[in-house]
Amino acid sequence: MRGRYLQPTYKMLRVTFRFIFWISLFFLVIVLWTLTVGQAIDYEFRNPKIESEFYFYIFTITPAAILLTLFGTIKKKHDIFHKILTIILTTGIAVFCFFYLLNNLFTIGFGAWTTFNIAYENKHNPEQQIREQRYDVGALGYGGNRVVEVKPFTRLFWKVTPVDTTKINKADWIRVDKEGDVKFP
Repeated sequence: MRGRYLQPTYKMLRVTFRFIFWISLFFLVIVLWTLTVGQAIDYEFRNPKIESEFYFYIFTITPAAILLTLFGTIKKKHDIFHKILTIILTTGIAVFCFFYLLNNLFTIGFGAWTTFNIAYENKHNPEQQIREQRYDVGALGYGGNRVVEVKPFTRLFWKVTPVDTTKINKADWIRVDKEGDVKFP
């Protein structure tokens, strides 16, 4: 009689573990895509604060997500050696990932483009702009310059394209020279 009441609880626990496993895998796919393909495409966050928070959560949650995949990789049918090996390898990968990401927080590679000047706005769409930007590497200063055209893609993203201001059609653009993200006193 007692086993009958435990049956639904065991099934619910299995469903919960599978859900945690698949959510963790989905998160890890997003992390891999963001840190590889996402770095090479021409779309960037519109708001630097959202971008900063996004990468903060990616860096802090990734080791935990790796550990949470244990809910799907440890199987009842595996022998004890296989289970222990899986736990040790997964924990080792999570610890390595933690220290790798921690190390990258203190390197030059994780900066952001900062707008110093909004040089032009499109006459028909003021959100489409040509911006002068510098690569902000925190305490190390600025790493490089670029001039880009930004077009709204969604509420969160811009489509960013390098542009030569000497070759633009001046009839489509208005020179505005507005301060960007960096304010000068």
